[in-house]
Amino acid sequence: MKQEFTITLFSEKQEGLINKTAFILTRRKININSFSVFFCKTVNLYRFTITLIETEKAVQNIVYQMEKIIEVFKCYLQTETELSTHQILLLKFLDSDEKAKQITSIINAVPIIRENDYCVYTSKTDNETIQQLNLINSF
Repeated sequence: MKQEFTITLFSEKQEGLINKTAFILTRRKININSFSVFFCKTVNLYRFTITLIETEKAVQNIVYQMEKIIEVFKCYLQTETELSTHQILLLKFLDSDEKAKQITSIINAVPIIRENDYCVYTSKTDNETIQQLNLINSF
């Protein structure tokens, strides 16, 4: 059964990145409801948000192909209900930051970029967890 899905992927700047993404979708003759690209300067990553109506299996195959063909750090697939109850966090911490260890354990964050002096984490979490993060940051 077809339903609305939102694909969110994070990637570094690449030549023809939008073209590669659109090619994966048009090759399968999938109509795109919305397509937006946002550049996050703090972590130097692009965030693509693609909304489409298709079957779950077809969209899972698309996500697999995007992870395989396009060099992405992380690709998320969410239904409309998941999108309203979960949020995707992208956090950048200095390696020496002790608060980072506490925060990443609370939100089950996964490192996607490790550099000498910093690390970028991603996590898919709910509003309650974000409220916990606000309490930690207030101290």
